[in-house]
Amino acid sequence: MNMCWGTLFGSGVAAAIAVPVRAAGVHQVYDGLSANQYLEIMIAALILVAVFIGIFYFIGKRNTRRTKVNPVAKSLALILAILYLIVGTFLLITDFIVLIEPYVATDAFAYVVQIFRYYFPEPVFGIIIVGAAGLLLYLVGFYIMIFVRDSTGIVKDAESYHIQTSSAVDMDAGRERADHTRLAFRVTDWENGEPLSDGKICLETKDGTLMMIKYSDFTGEVDFGKLRGHEDDYYAYVEGDHERQEYRIVTLT
Repeated sequence: MNMCWGTLFGSGVAAAIAVPVRAAGVHQVYDGLSANQYLEIMIAALILVAVFIGIFYFIGKRNTRRTKVNPVAKSLALILAILYLIVGTFLLITDFIVLIEPYVATDAFAYVVQIFRYYFPEPVFGIIIVGAAGLLLYLVGFYIMIFVRDSTGIVKDAESYHIQTSSAVDMDAGRERADHTRLAFRVTDWENGEPLSDGKICLETKDGTLMMIKYSDFTGEVDFGKLRGHEDDYYAYVEGDHERQEYRIVTLT
């Protein structure tokens, strides 16, 4: 799922709402639902809520890849997510009004039900579909918010590709092993095994001196090139995870 799919889905909802309906006398539209119909709606509601909670938990728990997003697109995505949440709330409120209208003598509620019955002559089917659409819009809105929250700006980090020499490593390499080693790693999530895309990878010497910072590609790989010494002279980690508790670093060379 991405923001493009979210935009298409929102456009479809807006087009459906914009269809004109007939205006008629606003009196009680129907006499209510039977006990079996209420039972059907209750079972469907329990299933939808369970699925919603499961997907929402997965979205909130998942470590989204840090994708670079333009600041303008980031603001537009946030506005779109808020609109989805508003429309989703509107659909759920509509369901609530349709359910209680037979027991509330209000012209405004009767008019809402009249519009609802124009689109859904079968009330049970309509209530389930509208409720599912409302929950789906909630999920899309929450996903976009998490996507925006975990994204990074396109501005280039001033620390990228900065190399700091270490006299200690140079002396050690010159004294015993003046060869060079190519250092390349693959970074994956310990929990789900997914590669870390656009992750900020730090490379230190064994004495803790920061040597270089680079970003992993979409496959989670990062190449620091050839450096003096051997692999055990250096230590790579994801920024903020120095002990490698969240991300696994696998040597490719």
